[in-house]
Formats: sequence, structure tokens, C-alpha cells
Amino acid sequence: MNRELSRLLGLVLCAIATHAVAAEEFYKGKQIKIISSSATTYADYSRILAKYMPRYIPGQPTIIVQIMPGASGLTAANYLYSSAPRDGTVIAGTHGQIPTEPLLNPENVHFDANKFSWIGSVTRDTFVGYVWHTSPVQSLEEAKTKQLLVGGQAVGSMSVDMAILGRELFGLKFKIITGYTGATETKLALERGEINGHFGTVWSDVKRSNADWLRDNKIKVITQFGFKPHPDLPDVPLFIDLAQTQEERQALELMLARQETAKPYFGPPDIPADRLEILRNAFDATMKDPDYLAEMASNGLISEQPMGWQEMTELVARLQQTPPIVVNRLKAAFDKFRNGE
Repeated sequence: MNRELSRLLGLVLCAIATHAVAAEEFYKGKQIKIISSSATTYADYSRILAKYMPRYIPGQPTIIVQIMPGASGLTAANYLYSSAPRDGTVIAGTHGQIPTEPLLNPENVHFDANKFSWIGSVTRDTFVGYVWHTSPVQSLEEAKTKQLLVGGQAVGSMSVDMAILGRELFGLKFKIITGYTGATETKLALERGEINGHFGTVWSDVKRSNADWLRDNKIKVITQFGFKPHPDLPDVPLFIDLAQTQEERQALELMLARQETAKPYFGPPDIPADRLEILRNAFDATMKDPDYLAEMASNGLISEQPMGWQEMTELVARLQQTPPIVVNRLKAAFDKFRNGE
């Protein structure tokens, strides 16, 4: 009996070892394709990832980037789900809202987010809300009792969406001025005194583009939008901590997830498990590669607190369980603002 068990165990171990070797040999001489959902910064991230990730894939395949723009990443995600090869030779790098689109934009979604082969996100975009030094409001607490004029583009932009939620969920006294063409025009409006604050700017952009504002105390950061504090901002309150109920927290998690998964990478469903493990391990190793990080920095790209596949998969699954009442409350708040109510 023991001899037979030993023989069977040996056969199993041999099969596992053979399978592992086959997976490692698979990528030798192959080409992996990253589908990028934009020809702009998203493609820049993908090109640098494509340069260094092969170091950590057995067989050192080449990786190329193909641009597939459309609908803020939905075109690429729909293609990956329905048409892309499922052998581990095609992955995508898309906009951060792909995990939330099945809930917030279901009419254009043709995929089950839980079935994607999530690999990770190369960075998180921590957004902040700040006020000008002459603003009558200098904290979130004061915004509960004093009016704060904030500006932005339109519903769908971070600065406007977060201001709407601050007003609708927590009673913050925001007067929201829309119609600005982008962050640059909004910042000029702040300097001219047209508005008192901006409730949604990427922190890394503030540090890079407005270092003088920080140095000269022209602005005060009053909140940060994330699931945990940014290392630079340990004492700045998290906006999500204003939530008093589970429903409020779920609403904010759904809206903030797009910055937590700012630059996500994933494969189609059903990639063979051993090949997917190789891709995930290679991604994780690349995130720590000094040469990769140096080239990212030299190109002005941010790689802060990257998210691994496990955290990514768990977050996506949690988001898909958001109750319809929460989603409907969000949609109602944005519709109310669009209608001028």
C-alpha cells in the first residue's frame, strides 16, 4: 500500500513539474500584446511596462503595445472579454473606471468584471481637495456651516462629482461652478478669486505643477480622496471617513475605486492558471524593478502604491456587490445637479 501511494505521489509530482516547465516554455519566442485604451499617458505607462516586464517572464517574450481607444476603456475591455485570445498572450491596460462601469454605465458594458484575469494596477491616483489661503472655509468642518465656491468641468469629472457628493451625502455647503475646460483654467479661476477651492486634483500634479503654492502656503489641503492616507498627507482627513452609514461608505467606495485602480492591467477570462501566475508574478516584480521605477520617474509618470492582483480581484468583487439602492442614489444625485436642482 505504501509503495503504491509513493508511486502515485511520484506520478503527481512529475505531472506538476512537467506542467510548470510547459508553462515556462510557452512564452519562449512568443509575443505578448498589451491593449492600451488610450494613445496618451495610458500608452506611456504600457510602453514602459512592456520594456521591463519580459525580464521576469521565462523565455523573455517581446511585449508590444496596441492602441484601442474608445469610451474611456470600454472598447478595449469589451474586446478583451469577447474576442481576445485566452492563452496568456493578450492583456489590457485601461482607464481606472472599468471595474465600476458594470454598475454606473451598464448599457455599454459587455463583460463580467469578476471574470477578468486581474493582474494589478501600476499606481493609485490620490486626489485632494484644497482651498485658497483667503477662502472663508479652511476645513471640511467649516464647510458644514459656511459656503464654499468650488469649480470644475462637469458631472463626470472628479472635482465636480466629489463636490456633489459632499453636498448631497454630508450637507457640505458647496456652491459648484462648472464649465471650466480643465484643471489649468480652474486654477486660474482660483487665483482670480472666482472660486475658493478645487475639490478634486491629483496630488502628484499639485506637487509638480504648483509646488510654489505649497511652499508659500497659498493653498491648504483639506481632504484626500482614497481608502487610506497618502504617505505625504498623514494628517489630512479622508473624505470617506465622513460616511456615517454603510450605504454612504459603499457609495464613496464605488466612486473612489476609479482612482484606487488608476491604471489597471488584466487579461481575458480563462487564461491557463500557470500562465496567469507567471504574468502576475512578472507584474509584481516589475513594480519593484529599480530601472523601471527610474524610467517612470524620468518620464514624469507616477508609480505610487501599486496594487497587486489579489487586492485588485477582491476590490472588484466587492464593488460588484454594491446594492442597487446605493447605485441609484448616486445616479439621482448627479441627475439632480444636471437638472439644476
